[in-house]
Amino acid sequence: MKKIPHSIVHYFLHDMKFKNKFMITHLILVLVPTLVVFLFLYGRLSHIITDNTIESEQALVSQTANTLEATVSRLRLAMDSITSTPFLSEATYTPDIYGYLSMQQDSAQALEFFSNINALIDHEFITTIKIYIPSDHEIQFSSPSFSGVISSSDEISGSYWHGIFDGQPESVSLLCPSFYLTEREIEQLGELAYIQKFTNFANPHSEYCYIAIYFSGKYLEDMLHNNLTSTNSVYYLINSRNSLVASSNASLAGTYLKRYEAIPEAVGSTEEFATTTILDEALYMGYREINGTDWRLVSVIPVNSVFSESRQVLLNTATLYLLFVVLACATALLLSGSLAKRLSLVVEKINQNREKSLVRFEDNADKDEIGQLVFNYNAMVDRINQLMEEQTETAEKLKVSEVKALQAQINPHFLYNMLDMINWLAQSGKQREVALAVQTLSKFYKLTLSKKNITTPIREELRHVELYVKLQNMRYEDKISFLIDVPDEILDYEIPKLVLQPIVENSIQHGIFEKESKKGSIVIMAWLDGSDIVFVISDDGVGISPEKLPLILDGSYEDGKGSNIGIYNTHLRLQLLYGRSYGLHYESTPGQGTEVQIKLPAIIYQSK
Repeated sequence: MKKIPHSIVHYFLHDMKFKNKFMITHLILVLVPTLVVFLFLYGRLSHIITDNTIESEQALVSQTANTLEATVSRLRLAMDSITSTPFLSEATYTPDIYGYLSMQQDSAQALEFFSNINALIDHEFITTIKIYIPSDHEIQFSSPSFSGVISSSDEISGSYWHGIFDGQPESVSLLCPSFYLTEREIEQLGELAYIQKFTNFANPHSEYCYIAIYFSGKYLEDMLHNNLTSTNSVYYLINSRNSLVASSNASLAGTYLKRYEAIPEAVGSTEEFATTTILDEALYMGYREINGTDWRLVSVIPVNSVFSESRQVLLNTATLYLLFVVLACATALLLSGSLAKRLSLVVEKINQNREKSLVRFEDNADKDEIGQLVFNYNAMVDRINQLMEEQTETAEKLKVSEVKALQAQINPHFLYNMLDMINWLAQSGKQREVALAVQTLSKFYKLTLSKKNITTPIREELRHVELYVKLQNMRYEDKISFLIDVPDEILDYEIPKLVLQPIVENSIQHGIFEKESKKGSIVIMAWLDGSDIVFVISDDGVGISPEKLPLILDGSYEDGKGSNIGIYNTHLRLQLLYGRSYGLHYESTPGQGTEVQIKLPAIIYQSK
C-alpha cells in the first residue's frame, strides 16, 4: 500500500503520455489558483469591491453636488440679470408701481426688459418668470408681455412661501420646494421656485414685491437619477425646514428620509460614507452641503445591495474563469495531440546523440515542421557552444577587471599620504583629528575591501565616496565642496562596487587640483529613467580637451599624472556585467568642468 503513491508519481513523471500530462497540467494550473482565490480571498475581494463602490459613490455625490451648485448659480445669475435692469430699478422708486408700469408698458426700456426675461426662459429648466406687485384692483395691461409676467400679490397671498416672507421680514430670497407653492403655481408655472423680494423705495411702508423664477422639478430629478450607481440606491435633496426638494425615487426617498438636523449626526464628515440604520435596514449614507442654499444632498445605498453586487461580480468572474478553463483544456488537448506525434520523431533523433557534449545533427534538407525543428536545434547547439565560450572569456575578463579595479582603488600613494597626514596630526597634538581621520580611513577601506558581493546598494556606494571626499578634505583643508542629490527611492538598487569613487578621484586629481585655486565643487545626481538608473557626476575643474575626451574610455588616455586605468576598468566592468548599452559617457568643456554620465539597469539589491 505504501508503494501506491510513489507508483502514481512515477507514472505521472515518467510513464504517462505527453498528451495526458499536458492535459492534467493545464487543469492543475488553471483550477488550483481559481480555488485558492475563491476559497481564501472571497472576503478580501468583497471588501475591495465594497470599498471601490463607496469611493465611486463619494465621487458621484461630489460631482452631483457640483452640478446642483452650478444649477443654483444659474438661477442666481438669472435673478441678478432681472434685478439689475434700469427699468425695474426706476419702477421701485415710483410710489405707484402699477401706474408706472401701465404708462411705460410700450416703452423701449419695457420691451427690452421683457425681451431679456423671455431669453432666460428655456422651458427645460426655467419654465416661467413672474413679478408680483401689490395693487388695490385687478391688474390689467394691454401689452402681452406685461400680462404674462406682472401679476398681483393677491394671487400668492395664501402660499406657504409668502407666509415665510411675512413671518421672517429679514429674509430676502427663498428656494422653494413644491410644498411651498400653491396648486395653481405648480400646475401652471413650475414645480419649484427661486423667489426674491424687493421693496418699493418710494413707498417703503407698502407691501413687498416679489420676483419668482419657476423651474422644473423633473430637471433636478433627472439629474439625480442619472447619477445613481444602482437601482436600489437613492439621492434626495432636503432643506432646513425638512421639506423634500427633489429625489431620484420618491418612494425610496420617503423610506430613507432623515431629518435635516439628524443627517450630520448619522454620517459625520461630508467627505465620507457611514453606516446607519433606518427601519432595521443597514445603509451606507453620505451627504454634501449645497453651497448657496439650505439644501443637503443625501445619498443612500442599502448594504445588501452593495454585497449583492460584490457577489454578482465574483460570480461573473468565476463563470468567466470556468470558460477559460474549458477553452484552455480544449486547446491543451488539441495542441498536445499535434505536438506529441511530431516530438516523438524528434526524440528518436535526439536519442541518437549520446555524447556528453552538444553535437549537431547531420545536415537536414526537410522543409516540414520537424525539419525546421532540427534546423533550429542545430542553430541552438551552435549558439550554446558560442555562448559557453563567450561566458568563459567574459568571466575571465570580469575577474581580471575586478582585480584591476581593486588594485587601482587601493592606491598605495593615497594610503601613504593619509598615514603621513595622520602622523603630522599626531605630532601636532591634534588627538581628536587623529581619531576622526583613523576612523574615517578604517571605514573607507572596510567598504573597499569587502568581498561578499561584486555589487552593493547605492546607499553604501554613496557612503564610500563620501568617506573618500572627507579624507581628501582632511588632507587638503576642505577645498572640495561635495553634494549628493539622489532620491531615496533608488538607494536600495544595486551598483557594482567601486564605480563612483574612481570617477570622483579623477575629478579631484585631474580637474579641481589642476586649477590655480585648487578649489572646486563636485555634484552627484541620480534618477530613475524607465528601467534604468542614470548617475551624473559633474565638477567645475579645468575640463578635458576635445582631442583627449574620446581616449578616456578606451584605455589609451595617458598624461603626466597617470594612465586613467581606473576609469577604463570601471567602464569595462559595467559593460561586462550589463551589456554594451551601459557604462560611462564623458562630456567636458575646457575651462568650465566635466560631466560623467553612468547608466546601469535598475535592479533591487539582493545580498548573495
